[in-house]
Amino acid sequence: MTAAHLLARGHRVVAHARNDRPAADVRRDLPGLETVVTGDLKNLEETRRLAARINELGAFDVIVHNAGEYGVADEEILNVNSLSPYLLMSLVDPPRQSLYLTSDLHLGGDLKLGELRGGGSDVTYDDSKLQILTLAMAVARQRPGLRVNAVAPGWVPTMMGFANGPYAPDDLRAGYRTQLWLAEGTERASRGTGGFFFHREPENDVHASVGDNRAQDALLDAYARRTGVTLR
Repeated sequence: MTAAHLLARGHRVVAHARNDRPAADVRRDLPGLETVVTGDLKNLEETRRLAARINELGAFDVIVHNAGEYGVADEEILNVNSLSPYLLMSLVDPPRQSLYLTSDLHLGGDLKLGELRGGGSDVTYDDSKLQILTLAMAVARQRPGLRVNAVAPGWVPTMMGFANGPYAPDDLRAGYRTQLWLAEGTERASRGTGGFFFHREPENDVHASVGDNRAQDALLDAYARRTGVTLR
């Protein structure tokens, strides 16, 4: 829905899909796309190849890191929700703005630095969302000339949103409108960096690690050790 509305507002949009089958679906549903790049984020080698393909397309104004898994094995959560976004952030030529989707469930997470450094995979969904939010704030600090922000879309009625029950209480429109608002940056409040937003409002209920420079640096170090790639 983020892609659809960006297209409707006249932007040039590239989508990502896991493999050729969903790529065909998104091309059918959004015929105005520039292209669809593929790569299964469960496989870190595919993520590296995806990064190279994105770079071949040229410079981007905005990249939205929206992919996520829930209710699957810990290793898959780690690769899709945490390690792949780090690799893409590190290997893709920096866009003017990066947006990361996280969750209020990050409040129950742990950075799991020992797991990352030691090659383990005991990383829950909550842990991964704390990692990605902390990563976003670390990159915002390290790349002051660019915009890096995070968004909690809420518990909205998507396939993943229904995983824990028969209903999802949050507004689906509000879930994607914040990404549009930040991507376009037409209002002063949407043109900053290092922000964490819920329905276009700053989110103040944040885990202590998120704004801790030492925790941010420790996470970047753990990612670099785990992947062999250092953030540029």
